[in-house]
Amino acid sequence: MLNQTDLSKLAPYLAKGKVVNIEVKDRGRKGREVLLEYDNGDKLVGDLNQANFQMRPLKGLTSIASYFARGKYGSNAWRGNCSGLLIRDLLEHYKPDTFGDLAVGSGTSIEVAQDLGYDSSNTVFSDLNPKYGGVDISGPDLDFPLLDFIFFHPPYYVFPGSSMPVYSGKGADGRGMWGDEVNPHDGSRISDQGEFKRWFDTCNANLYKLLRKGGRLAILMGDSRYRGQYYSMFKNMDLFGELEQVIIKQQHNCLTDTIQYSGKFIPLEHEYLVILRKKDPYIIPVQHVKFMQRDVRTSEKMTWAAVLSMILEAHGGRMKSAELEGEMSKHPKGKANNHLAEKLRQELQRHPRMFRRDGADICLARPA
Repeated sequence: MLNQTDLSKLAPYLAKGKVVNIEVKDRGRKGREVLLEYDNGDKLVGDLNQANFQMRPLKGLTSIASYFARGKYGSNAWRGNCSGLLIRDLLEHYKPDTFGDLAVGSGTSIEVAQDLGYDSSNTVFSDLNPKYGGVDISGPDLDFPLLDFIFFHPPYYVFPGSSMPVYSGKGADGRGMWGDEVNPHDGSRISDQGEFKRWFDTCNANLYKLLRKGGRLAILMGDSRYRGQYYSMFKNMDLFGELEQVIIKQQHNCLTDTIQYSGKFIPLEHEYLVILRKKDPYIIPVQHVKFMQRDVRTSEKMTWAAVLSMILEAHGGRMKSAELEGEMSKHPKGKANNHLAEKLRQELQRHPRMFRRDGADICLARPA
């Protein structure tokens, strides 16, 4: 909380412009840190415990990024548009000679690049939207020069029926941002999760190929949730190149900010910014995500304790010994075991915190 003395110290800085965010953190003996954020994205930080109070500019990137202000870049009418302040900080940090955004959306990256002195001789911009060339980056044969830095803010996975933004097909159903028809290469219109993953992985692979040696691909992505379903782009994506950095970006002014939730629901207020680097023109490190299901009822690698807990849980947590032994005999570990009763007694002795006897029944134990 700010007291009157604090406000007196802050007064000259509050008068410098429109302050959109104030944060105070009590760091104990390290002081009381105050942060002011102006509507243009500038940030000042200072220690309120200092007698000679002064605030200094806060610049640069850390592993947690937060932009309460949008700054002067981009259009707030474009749903899903990220703050151009993030793109500005990335370009000022890495200082690439050439820069590209091949899914430019409303054109935020173009405005940032121009503001930092880039021009058509060292930038490349495109989008699936015909306004910016109608280029499909999931296609097989892209024609662009190799670049030092590429920023990619893809559409997020949209659960059918959810209100998350989609982009093509404004004239088709009124939900999109551009175009008379839904474009089949628009990721925001791909409802099948497997197909969406293939589309996203293909885009990332194609963009990685457009990097110069030593170049970086920065991908900003988020998770999706709808009616108990959850999809994580970062968890599900394949990685091409060396994973150099992961930045957690805090989201502000989300639709979920205005909704009061009950129960165990946790609102999504984060995004991931993943930085991938290309070290070699020939060798591409790839981390591939594969989805599978394993039936523990057919696994011989399971321990007996795991098998017993699985059987008991499937039967409500309580069974007669003979019934349990009968289920044990159906498992691959039990088919060649002629001493299941002895094995059951042994496992009960070895795992008294997992199982307990209750008369003639064997039960799953509860925390004492």
